Amino acid sequence: MRLAIAALGMGVLAGLASAQDRPNRLTAVEASEGWILLFDGKSLDGWEPHAGGDFKVEDGAISCPGTTAGWISTSRSFSDYALKLEFRGAAKVNSGVFLRSAKEGQPHVTGYELQIWDYQPAGYNTGSLVGSAKASATKVLGDQWNRFEITAVRDHFVITLNGERILDTHDSKHSAGVIGFQCQKDNRIEFRSIKVRPVGK
Repeated sequence: MRLAIAALGMGVLAGLASAQDRPNRLTAVEASEGWILLFDGKSLDGWEPHAGGDFKVEDGAISCPGTTAGWISTSRSFSDYALKLEFRGAAKVNSGVFLRSAKEGQPHVTGYELQIWDYQPAGYNTGSLVGSAKASATKVLGDQWNRFEITAVRDHFVITLNGERILDTHDSKHSAGVIGFQCQKDNRIEFRSIKVRPVGK
């Protein structure tokens, strides 16, 4: 009987853990802290495609097959915030997350590109802000969900990948803009569980 109760208790705990880990949903704690879910797992509501990329919703993720290069962004702009997201691609996938970019022009120029690529020729590898700051050495987990946690408050950026802080830097070139995702040709990439918490000044 005790073994059965213990097994039942472990099953309940496992169920609670899996409920908390379900993608594209806010936990009760996140909701109480002011987090906003940017992707509902079903539609591209609140997102705008730019210059190709063939983005679509597939299996609960914003997916780009890599037939053409392009990018997609939030309709809304943000300034200071914490951002959480998951991405999945091959071990050598080349992609990026755009921070504080303009909708027009090149997003890595009008804002910051947070690198997803372990082989950038100038050394701005995964976790780096391209052209601004290089992250500590890390590797993308190929064909698995990787988790970025990003804090951008005024000129201070902190980047964590899969629980490891890989960048803590200051840069003041860009102060506000959209959040976006890059798709490179022949580089399939998926994004999900995209959550932002605006930080007041």
